[in-house]
Amino acid sequence: MNTIMKTILLLSIALLFLTCDKDDSTYLVNKIDVIIKNSEDYNYDLNISGDEEGAVIKVQAKHFQISELIRNSSTNWNVVYQYQPEANYVGADYIEIEACTGGQGVNCTNTEIVRINFTITD
Repeated sequence: MNTIMKTILLLSIALLFLTCDKDDSTYLVNKIDVIIKNSEDYNYDLNISGDEEGAVIKVQAKHFQISELIRNSSTNWNVVYQYQPEANYVGADYIEIEACTGGQGVNCTNTEIVRINFTITD
């Protein structure tokens, strides 16, 4: 009987931890597929402009000349991702950006991973 009670207690604790994870709206994944020539540039406006909002590159692209987030007067203070593939590179590449939006005060309320998959052609 003691073993059954211990098993039930352990299962109850495990179930409690499984049901206490983050809110589903906190961590979404947005996947974008892009086909570009190796001589082209690509810009993606994340539509993030609030003071408390921002973005960081979580997984950097592998085959790039330029791969960066820009936020200045030229982007009207929106966060814009800029990508230019390596010269003469043909193949696949990708980047993952963590975007933080909906800030109230000093913290954002929504975190989203944006994954951009590149197919680079001649």
